[in-house]
Amino acid sequence: MGGSGCGKGGAGGPPGGSDNRVMVFNVAAGPQAQTQQARQADLHRRLRKLALVFDLPALRRQALGTPEVVAYYENCHDAYRKYHSAEGAVHMALNDGDTFDPDGFYGQLRLLERGWSTPPADVLELAFGQGFNLAYLAQRHPGSRFTGIDFTPAHVRIASERMQREGLGRVTLTHGDFHHLPYASASFDAVFCVESFCHAMDLPQAFAEVARVLRPGGRFTLFDGYLTRPATQLQTEEALAVELVARGMAIESLQLPEDMLAAAKAVGLKATRMDALDAQVLPSLRRLERTTGAVIRIPWLGRWALARRHPARGRNVLAGYLLRSAMQLGLLSYRHIELQKEER
Repeated sequence: MGGSGCGKGGAGGPPGGSDNRVMVFNVAAGPQAQTQQARQADLHRRLRKLALVFDLPALRRQALGTPEVVAYYENCHDAYRKYHSAEGAVHMALNDGDTFDPDGFYGQLRLLERGWSTPPADVLELAFGQGFNLAYLAQRHPGSRFTGIDFTPAHVRIASERMQREGLGRVTLTHGDFHHLPYASASFDAVFCVESFCHAMDLPQAFAEVARVLRPGGRFTLFDGYLTRPATQLQTEEALAVELVARGMAIESLQLPEDMLAAAKAVGLKATRMDALDAQVLPSLRRLERTTGAVIRIPWLGRWALARRHPARGRNVLAGYLLRSAMQLGLLSYRHIELQKEER
């Protein structure tokens, strides 16, 4: 950033000696440096506010295994409906421009469909949540067979009721873990996962299972948020922020795209695209920030409100309050990744 800005300043500055060189440096680098400094200062303020409401050291010590992930979703599904998506989407909306529009909840599914030259015969969704994605796709592609797996019992119940209500009995829903898929090898032409592969606690195992159930030439499509560089390369407050974002969503630690691609390649899944969708999720992040900011605004009232909620639901405030700031600082990026199984 600084180098690019310095080049532009140099091209537009008047000719001269050393005074001119100093002036060019200040004009070019100043606004960018000030913007980054302002964002760092904003992150600092946010972390201080959260520390007045949450016992952050205790939160950081808590284990986050499968029971905690299940508890998070079991206790948050009503909140998702009330504050996030009345239709049951459990992911970010993709919007062009600065305005949030709930139609953006279909954005990931439209991108998924664009990657299908013809509708696949058999499709599997990992971690189907409340059934929003499968219901949309099954209605639009009646000639395809859709299957989903999720290890949260409430999700299986809610999604099953939805499929029955919408006349989608041909959608098969399974209660289970995507690290151990209960399907025969080469069962699916397409597998996808929207904002849930971040819960993979054993990436090689999870990717190996996807590769096993995919048919040769089949595709695995991912939408999720990732670190832009290892946490060890972040400043202290930056590292704390991304840790709290992860813990707010019951994730042990956020993933790096290069780790994902390496684990996928090791089991015969080759990356065919990776697009950043940061701008498209910012309207959603600003909306979440406004909602969670109401809890943080008055610390004593926030502590009182959170004490009346299940801890898993209360921790969601951490992610909602920090996500936009972390993304604008360049700590996180929202990616669309497509992987293809090798033809044999």
